[in-house]
Amino acid sequence: MQCITYLANQADEAIVKGLKNADILHIATHGFFLGDAEKFDKDNADKFRENPLLRSGLLLKDAEKGMRGEILEGEDGVLTAQEAINLNLDDTELVVMSACETGLGEIKNGEGVYGLQRSFQQAGAKTILMSLWKVDDTATQEVMTLFYNNLVAGKTKRQAFDDAQETLYKKYKNPYFWGAFVMVGE
Repeated sequence: MQCITYLANQADEAIVKGLKNADILHIATHGFFLGDAEKFDKDNADKFRENPLLRSGLLLKDAEKGMRGEILEGEDGVLTAQEAINLNLDDTELVVMSACETGLGEIKNGEGVYGLQRSFQQAGAKTILMSLWKVDDTATQEVMTLFYNNLVAGKTKRQAFDDAQETLYKKYKNPYFWGAFVMVGE
């Protein structure tokens, strides 16, 4: 399996949007979910209320400038759940969002959660690994390292993740450290 890495200024929105069927897509950045649209953006509250997929996303290169409204060439650096739906992930086995609150979204009765999870699944990803709250950086690095070591050792995605969490549980009894990440899908 070939590994292509984009770090810091290379990790921009256009790169992510241009990916085609990566086996594993690991995004380590900042994630967000704006629970109350009016609280965060009174000018666009109606737009955010009507489309909850605009209220969750991942911050990539130049996101700070884009959110300030500075003029940028191309993308604004914020990959919203609405944009993630259009990614080409039909043959992607796993998307890992190593970022805070990437599993959050608006709950619609009879529809489920509208957020990044739904978007990456609709884009074709078979399995999603995401977080439910603001995560501790050290614990996140540990669980991701354990998870990938288990995966490389031949364990299934589910077993690799379960074993990583169990190892972290033995070190940190508080669920804040080991329970933030959840896996959904195959």
